[in-house]
Amino acid sequence: MSFLSVKFIILITVLLISLYFVRNKTAERMILLASSYLFYACFDLTMLAVLICLSVFTWIGGYMLNKAQKDGKQQTARIICLSCIAVQTFILMFFKFAGLFPMPVGLSFYMLQAISFLADNYRGELSEFPSLLDSLVYIGFFPQIVSGPIVKAKDFIPQLNSRKRLDTARLSYGIQLFALGAFMKLVMADRLAVSVDSVYSAPLAYSGLSLFFASVGYSLQLLFDFAGYSNMAIGIAWLLGYDLGRNFNLPYLASDPSDFWRRWHISLSTWLRDYVYIPLGGSRKGKKRTYINIFLTMLVSGLWHGSTLNFLIWGAVHGLWQVIHRALKDTRPSSSIKTAGAGRKYISVILSFLMVNFLWIPFRAETLSDTMTVISRIITMQPGISYFYVYTFIFGAVLLIIQLIAVHLNNGNDPFKPLPLNRMYGKVIFCCFLIAIAMFAYFGNGAFIYAKF
Repeated sequence: MSFLSVKFIILITVLLISLYFVRNKTAERMILLASSYLFYACFDLTMLAVLICLSVFTWIGGYMLNKAQKDGKQQTARIICLSCIAVQTFILMFFKFAGLFPMPVGLSFYMLQAISFLADNYRGELSEFPSLLDSLVYIGFFPQIVSGPIVKAKDFIPQLNSRKRLDTARLSYGIQLFALGAFMKLVMADRLAVSVDSVYSAPLAYSGLSLFFASVGYSLQLLFDFAGYSNMAIGIAWLLGYDLGRNFNLPYLASDPSDFWRRWHISLSTWLRDYVYIPLGGSRKGKKRTYINIFLTMLVSGLWHGSTLNFLIWGAVHGLWQVIHRALKDTRPSSSIKTAGAGRKYISVILSFLMVNFLWIPFRAETLSDTMTVISRIITMQPGISYFYVYTFIFGAVLLIIQLIAVHLNNGNDPFKPLPLNRMYGKVIFCCFLIAIAMFAYFGNGAFIYAKF
């Protein structure tokens, strides 16, 4: 069931009406859980069993380690936690790498939430052990189950007891964020996909310059597609009374690899920091160990994204880039970093974007051979078919303008502000925006890119 389908509009409407009139907390959770499972069952009914079994297994594991901790058996609790996480990781790797069964939709996302549930309980970051119902709602929460954002247990479960009820302000913000996400997906990402898919399907036929602009087109497509989904998911959760946090903050405005990962897929970046990088030792065990931990964390990110050699290379190069940047930063005095001029910062942003752009090539190419073909033809500027898609330039210019506004008016952060729908001019602008979506949307490709991971 897509966010952009009639069935989903019916589901969310019925759900909002039900939650508006229901006052009992347990009933709220049961309605939300039933809606989440109905949403997921529309993708694959058989894989709903995987979600339910994993959720119950995770809760039982959490209950056992929590009981062991209360009994003062800390070592036993640690063994239970690590064993359960090992089982969860094995299940994820089995579906991702074995190729014996179809990958359950959203497994990569809700598995990380299941691991967070165990880790947060083990660390004592929840005030009390959640009920089975709360745990099922957390792991199966439908707005973000397909493509995130990835929400930590310590951030979401406490909200179940303090859910915000729908009011005019919440409705206004939620529907505007959802509409923005729909525009990014239907108008921007899906139109860019037309060019990107054509060029990447036959890279040997196109000129190096055409391949370069196709790679830029994919960088834009991926951002608008994934950030669009995130905005829709966050908007829906906002309507339901929950805050999933921010998942993107103008990542192509990043000036270095660390800054990029603070802006891109923020929920995954912070998850990797909290549950991989810090447990490995973080930066607490010297510089060499810090560099190793950074590299391993990015390698895990690559394996999480995909099972092919392309994703392993993507993660490894991102890790190497971060290590090199960190090492250079460690050799420079902090005063020189703080006094860097505007011109130098703009150059850093451009170079960082070019690096990220080239790293998206193995992310998009079907095989390692295609990756090498695209990169080599771009570097050597090989002749071939010239194909310069106008929307790559239009949407690139739009993003550039937004980034310039962000730099000068919002300290480099996303400048999105909701329109005042209680004012006439706000209603008019928003209606025009909806009309623009209807007029310029491309309906030839409804799948979200990150849903396949």
